[in-house]
Amino acid sequence: MISSYQSYIFYTNDFNETLARAAADPIVNREAEYYRNTIGSITSVDEFLADDRVYAYAMKAYGLEEMAYAKAFIRKVLESDLTDTDSFANRLTDVKYKTLAAAYDFGNTVTSEIVQTTGQIDDLIGTYEQTIKNNDAVLRQETAYFTAVSKNFTNVDDLFKDTAARDYVFTTFGINSKTFDYETLRNVITSDIADPDSYVNAVLAPKVAEWNTLINDLRIQRSDGSNSAAQISKIDYLLSQYTKSIETVGNYYELAASFNFNADGSLDAGVEPMNDAQQKLVTERYVFSQPRLTTTGALINKQYYEETISGLTSLDDLLGNSRLSIMMLTAYGVPLSTSRSDVEWALKQDTSDLNGEIYTKSPELIALAKAFNFESDGSITPGKDIQDEAQLYTTTSNYIANYDDADDEKDAAAIAKYKLYIGLTANLDDFLSNQAAAVTIREFALKAFNISPDEVSTFKLKQVFTSDPYDPTSYVNKMKDDRFVQLAKAFNFTADGSIGAPRYAQSENEITRITKAYYTAYTRLDSSDTGKAAAEAEASYYRSKLQNLETVDQLLADPRLTNVLLVAEGLKPKDVTTETLRAVLTSDLGDPESFANLQTNISFQKIAGSFNFGADGVITTNETNSIQNDRGLVETQRLYLTQAIEEEAGEDSVGARLALYFERMAPTLTSTYEILADEALAQFFRTSFSISEETAASDIDVQKAMFERYFDIDDLLDPEKVDTMVQRFLALYDVENGAVDPVLSVFNNDASISFETVAALSQLRSSLY
Repeated sequence: MISSYQSYIFYTNDFNETLARAAADPIVNREAEYYRNTIGSITSVDEFLADDRVYAYAMKAYGLEEMAYAKAFIRKVLESDLTDTDSFANRLTDVKYKTLAAAYDFGNTVTSEIVQTTGQIDDLIGTYEQTIKNNDAVLRQETAYFTAVSKNFTNVDDLFKDTAARDYVFTTFGINSKTFDYETLRNVITSDIADPDSYVNAVLAPKVAEWNTLINDLRIQRSDGSNSAAQISKIDYLLSQYTKSIETVGNYYELAASFNFNADGSLDAGVEPMNDAQQKLVTERYVFSQPRLTTTGALINKQYYEETISGLTSLDDLLGNSRLSIMMLTAYGVPLSTSRSDVEWALKQDTSDLNGEIYTKSPELIALAKAFNFESDGSITPGKDIQDEAQLYTTTSNYIANYDDADDEKDAAAIAKYKLYIGLTANLDDFLSNQAAAVTIREFALKAFNISPDEVSTFKLKQVFTSDPYDPTSYVNKMKDDRFVQLAKAFNFTADGSIGAPRYAQSENEITRITKAYYTAYTRLDSSDTGKAAAEAEASYYRSKLQNLETVDQLLADPRLTNVLLVAEGLKPKDVTTETLRAVLTSDLGDPESFANLQTNISFQKIAGSFNFGADGVITTNETNSIQNDRGLVETQRLYLTQAIEEEAGEDSVGARLALYFERMAPTLTSTYEILADEALAQFFRTSFSISEETAASDIDVQKAMFERYFDIDDLLDPEKVDTMVQRFLALYDVENGAVDPVLSVFNNDASISFETVAALSQLRSSLY
């Protein structure tokens, strides 16, 4: 009679060989192949339960064969939402049910189709805010570049050849860099505005005179009350076009004045293409041509204020300078809509009179009045400057602190509108429509990625949003403009313009499985409130980051993420290198020779199967509607093989089967109640610690206390302690069940056990008695 120990050693000595032998069994192989070929076509619980072979395979794999008859019960397990602690599967004590539920995805934890997830909305808003912050840095870089290269031009064509410098100038003067006429602009830049025969004076000035005449005529025509609505619309259009043309010529004059090129494009000897004054004019105008005032612009304004304020001689001088007026009102928070007369009145008040009328006004207006030294007639107080040193410092400091307050308020309003309207989007056509709400959210999204609405048509946007941003051959990637790639990724439009499900590196089901496993593993070692809070924080961090993760590199660059992942899968982070994890994550589980498949620990295959990364380490399109991903398939098939092996072992020795079962389940057990709920595990522990079978009828809490006198549940995380418990169980099981002592078999000429085994058993027996 073979002992339990001998049987156990036979199966565990080379477990990979045992697995291969089990997989080669014709019946096992046939069922595995059927399951593998069929599970991908099953899309519902009904189909799953209706296919007897698939259902039986799953029940056996998860050790639930005895419950296979209870399909209504199993349906409730499979339909459980594992994110809900009160769901059916989560309320069951036996962990096998939760493991079964986590192996399949029947839509209970998958994010539904949505134009943007909360994470995507938050990221877009964050990108919007960061773009605004970055604009000033970009502006400074562009200005520094232009300042450096503009002094080196020797011919006007040098400007046109340097596209960065050219576009800087064109933006400054409102010229479209994509539709400009080279000959016209070359003639403008080489014009001398003091020369009546130059291009701007000889060609453009007459056109301005002609347009002004036409504008006057059109205004007279418009005043005719007999005009139809169509005629008025046409007149207004022409007025608008002629006015824009005149403004363009005005910009051309300033452009011509900014450079010193001769009519042929050359420079006279010793003459710079731009002197310092001209360069300052262009760079400052560029700064102020931006959609919003940046820090650089505010600092230029501050310098202008400090250089100009001391030269004013009266209140009229101050109020007559709109730039200074806006700055002082902004500095003290006085609304820019405040009338000039109200501001003038406040600045003429005597703030030393605490009973004066000025003190009945707003705190902002009072602070403004105190910041200047004007008399009631608007003159500067004798013996004082318009502002003393302290007043000047306070004014400029306040301005720098407050210059963007109005823009910040507009941003807050824009963000609120975006959050309000984005959820109302029905499809891509709706998003691209001319409806006010659609225009609001679309322009907000474009601005987030620094895309001007003028540079992209509706047709082009439709091509962008219906492209797969993760496919290197798609339209959006062929544009070679990362702004549009990121724009496409920010939304969940499909190829036909409908709204699809967000694409995650891991499905919601997998994220839930990982975070719950991590929380369990962490808190079983530290169950304090602090430990639970720390585990919850890391689990929440993992969930939030995984919703926006796109590449393996991003995952590997964050040790908090990899720590959660590895701990959840029962691996020690210190034992797994970045290179190993990268190779695992980019493995093709369909290839038997892939890196993950060659690892002996199935945890690596589960990791590879739980992510949607391609061989290039980039998130891939998951077009399948299968209820089970690669991780679930790998785990199910391994568990089925393990169950087959344990059943085979049980034919020779029930003790060996119990030992194998315990060894497999030990790392997953988190409480003594789970052991008591599983009769096989309970029998293992009763045998291991010589606890009478009669105690199984006693109160559950009494049994729990009795079991815990012999072991700590956390001991099951220690492989050495688990091995010791297995050895103890096998020895005692054979003693209790009358199996042949393997030591005695040596004297009966039984050569099936080695000398090393005899020595090990002798040592074990000495420790037991």
